[in-house]
Amino acid sequence: MKKILSFVVVALVALAVVGAQPLYEKRLSDAPLTVKLAVMAGPTGFSSVALAANDGMITSTVKVDMTVYPSPNEVIARLANGELDMACLPTNVAANLYNKGVKAKIAAVIGNGMMSVLSTDPSVVDVSGLLGKSVNVPGAGSTPDQLSQLLMLKAGLEVGKDIQLDYSVAAPAQVAQLLIAGKISFAVLPQPFVSMVLGKNPKARIIADVQDLYAQYAKASNYPMSVLVVTDKFVSSYPLAVQSVLEAYEASVAWVNANAEQAGLAIEKTGIMASAMAIPAIPYCNLVYVPAQEAKAEVDAFFASLFAFSPASIGGKLPGADLYL
Repeated sequence: MKKILSFVVVALVALAVVGAQPLYEKRLSDAPLTVKLAVMAGPTGFSSVALAANDGMITSTVKVDMTVYPSPNEVIARLANGELDMACLPTNVAANLYNKGVKAKIAAVIGNGMMSVLSTDPSVVDVSGLLGKSVNVPGAGSTPDQLSQLLMLKAGLEVGKDIQLDYSVAAPAQVAQLLIAGKISFAVLPQPFVSMVLGKNPKARIIADVQDLYAQYAKASNYPMSVLVVTDKFVSSYPLAVQSVLEAYEASVAWVNANAEQAGLAIEKTGIMASAMAIPAIPYCNLVYVPAQEAKAEVDAFFASLFAFSPASIGGKLPGADLYL
């Protein structure tokens, strides 16, 4: 009988702890809870800027502490060691985190594809003219590189034989400057660098929309280029705060899309990018907010495409359903 009573007491205590979690979170929120959010310098961070308004106070009890990082590598390390609660990242990076055992979930897709193939050679007006040519791609293993190689494979073309991919310049800003100066003729670039090149070199033109090519070959309307992730620990500890951040993020995306000039100034103030580059590009950046469960089929299709082309691009295996919040 004593053993039975002991078991009942332990079970009741456990249930009480679990049931009290939201109340515990609410009690802690008497002092604002700070959510540590990482964003990337560049268009991946554009949609987040409204969260930085009002010193990051998105509600009376939740504050967002947003930090801008130049590359995903620094963010990956900080997510892994618990320094960050949430982050905006390229979609394939989320798969790599999952396959490395970092406990984080995709909460939403925040950006769809926004890349183009540019030419400053008046004799080349479409992608068929690239046969035998060299195309600059910013960064081996980057999203532009992965999409370029994937689409070439789908088109039956061989890298190095039919088209050369030049990775000699890794930074997209530098590739853009070379196009503007006429020192290279072809490149695959994302926004806002596409808009920058078109605005500064009258010879530059878009000869292919990467999103259209992906839709043609992958049988999907677009590909999810960036996502918002949240650590499992933070979700389990502060579900109400997570919901507040997600609601604020969705509102931020809508505000940025509707207020390009103001958003561009906020983007510069936050340290994400100069407003002169951001403002004209915002309408073309495909900033969206799609909750993880609604975006799951599209993200899975993107992962499957990358995996078929290069398993290493997503960490060696397809993620499970537990990647999604």
